[in-house]
Amino acid sequence: MRVLIAAFLLLAGVAQPAAAATTVYATTVFGTTGTVTTPGAALGPGDGASATILRVPGGSSITLQLSKPATGLNIVVAGQRLTAASNVQITIGEIIGGVAIFATTNFNFPGGLGSIHNFDLSAACAGVSATGCSLLRIRVTSPPGGGFLLDGVSGVSAAPEASMWAMMLIGFGAVAWRLKKHRGSRAHFARINVQSLQLLANGQASFKGS
Repeated sequence: MRVLIAAFLLLAGVAQPAAAATTVYATTVFGTTGTVTTPGAALGPGDGASATILRVPGGSSITLQLSKPATGLNIVVAGQRLTAASNVQITIGEIIGGVAIFATTNFNFPGGLGSIHNFDLSAACAGVSATGCSLLRIRVTSPPGGGFLLDGVSGVSAAPEASMWAMMLIGFGAVAWRLKKHRGSRAHFARINVQSLQLLANGQASFKGS
């Protein structure tokens, strides 16, 4: 019974959610096109230092890579248009086979001069990769003279940490070991009981013969 209780407790421990959803930030500038000044200022949480994406013929863009693949849900962009008419777009992607693959849809930023912008790109991400997306591309396409000050981006990752996987494996291994040991103990006691019964039967037969 004690072994079963121990097994239940171990299983209950490893059956908890592998990892809570965590916020991830951009840690790498994957690339830029057109004119982007101080692109590294867009990395990490928003801190007031901004990369500037300027509208030039053909448009300008910056692609940031998150520290871990994100689900695409609750993508937050901290930044502000240079002018209210600046056309700013975002899309999501992932590196697959060494190649950056992006969703075919570009999502427009809400109008106005707001500084925090929220997007649900989960459906677009799912169309690119089943294991999450780590690339975010922000573009400024029009009008001339427009632009965007990008302070930072973040997403939500639910991928288990490596340490959590290790704890899960240790937990299951401990359960298997305890159950195996319990079965071996039962078999050992069963052999002892059979031997005891045989000795008792032999003793009774000798007594009757005398």
